[in-house]
Amino acid sequence: MIQPMGTKLRFKIVFLILLLACSAAKALAADVIIVMPFENRSQSSQHNWVRESFSILLADILDAPGVTVVNSDERLQAFDQVRLSPTDLLTRAAMIRVAEAAKANLIVLGEFDIGGDKQNVTIAISARLIEVEAGRLIGNKVFNFSGPLSDLQLMQGQLAWHVLYERNPSLSYTKEQLVRRATNVPPRAYESYVKGVQTLDLRLRESFLKRAIQEHDTAGAPGHYAQALYELGVLQYRQTEFEEAVTMLKQLTKGDPHYEEGLFYLGLAAFKAGAFNDAALALETLAGIAPLPEILNNTGAALTAKGENARALPFLQRAIATNANDTVYRFNYGYAAWRNQSYDEAAQQLRAVVGSNARDGEAWFVLSKCLASAEKADEAAKADNEAKRYLSAYARWAVAPDKVPVLSRMKEDLNELSLARLLRQQSASTTSAQTRATPQQISQQQALDNIRQLLAANKDAEAMAELQRVLAADTANADAYFLRGIVYTRRNETENALRSFQAAVSWNPRMPEAHIMLGRIYLARRDTARALAHCKQALELDPQNREAIALKQQIEIGR
Repeated sequence: MIQPMGTKLRFKIVFLILLLACSAAKALAADVIIVMPFENRSQSSQHNWVRESFSILLADILDAPGVTVVNSDERLQAFDQVRLSPTDLLTRAAMIRVAEAAKANLIVLGEFDIGGDKQNVTIAISARLIEVEAGRLIGNKVFNFSGPLSDLQLMQGQLAWHVLYERNPSLSYTKEQLVRRATNVPPRAYESYVKGVQTLDLRLRESFLKRAIQEHDTAGAPGHYAQALYELGVLQYRQTEFEEAVTMLKQLTKGDPHYEEGLFYLGLAAFKAGAFNDAALALETLAGIAPLPEILNNTGAALTAKGENARALPFLQRAIATNANDTVYRFNYGYAAWRNQSYDEAAQQLRAVVGSNARDGEAWFVLSKCLASAEKADEAAKADNEAKRYLSAYARWAVAPDKVPVLSRMKEDLNELSLARLLRQQSASTTSAQTRATPQQISQQQALDNIRQLLAANKDAEAMAELQRVLAADTANADAYFLRGIVYTRRNETENALRSFQAAVSWNPRMPEAHIMLGRIYLARRDTARALAHCKQALELDPQNREAIALKQQIEIGR
């Protein structure tokens, strides 16, 4: 349990609150748009692929300052949250519920009708832009387009421009420029791609995606079809075609749609193909963009596999600092530390791993080698016996130690929602001067400012009530989790405080104040390894932070 706070510690916490308030500038956030599946008003079921084509293309081309489109994963999560399906015919009220769940302030919805004959298929489109909070049609406008189906992308580009223009009449580019971006993929390749990403039949999906890439190249289109390359690369990775996946994903370049996700899967595919240099390069690049814990872990794992153990350790330290209970992170840290000949440090992490899972033969094996190198013979023998018991490859590894494979453990699931939010936050901070906050975002920022004032006045109960409301509206609000951790710290509710600060750094790994509080909790528990990991993370983010410097001194003298 955390000891009751003295005056000095209370002052430090108030200082941290004020510091966080200063750093959380009221940056103007982007409009968040959700594109609903368009309703097919025709009897032509073979053109149902058009329904989702609007969200697919608009997500790619509405990449403008002040605008973010809810991605497919976020949209599906929002549908699940309100217990609806994207295949349902939704009322406007139901669409607004979905949009609110996705934290969107604007909805694009519409319908289309297919006409003509097989030789001359036509399409008529009707679209609307809805403001979520008021539930009203913006500008009282309906956007209508019609023409050959082959001009679908052109019409979608025009729709995208009208959406942007309604929000900002002073656009820095013309309708023609946006339409040109929408139509840079040949129509046949675009149709194959849209069909590919929607089909659940994996063989058919692969066929459509390969066809899309081929049709793109055959038509002489410039550049490469980045979206199709990404989808095909991920599909190949999931089908264990690792070398093929590496070939696809390596073609993505910075600025391409899904570039960051592509780096993640490129790292995984290259690692499993034994191309550790490629894996480390891709993942280290991604860690510099989006330091999520699974990315940091995989970067450290790839560097360890490559033999760069010392360089791997800081990445693994940061992963543990974000989630100290994850045994994959702790195993990788212990494994890298052992290979780096930091035996005491390694043993501490590996003991935690086997303490969590006594049947982890690999961890027992590495721990035994680590303890033997540290000349702790009795403990090494006990660990070795456990390794014999649980490691099926023990005899083979004992006979041929040089045949022991790379044991680094990768995280294969990317939290794409967290990645999207992190990239969105970075984009919003970069373009804050050009964007305007939604009423919901303004309200949340005002609520956080009020909470900080309540905490400064020691009105913890009122602050907690406000925090519950903020987190109910935004479950990814790192500032709110941090402030809730402060309240729990004051109440000496250690476990609740720990979980709150861990949530804060999970949603925003670049929050030194939260790392400092976590460091203090772990130091009070005499868990110096975790305390030091958080302290180092805070100092990396803010080398001059006095609280972090003081914490480091406390850890070093063992207090």
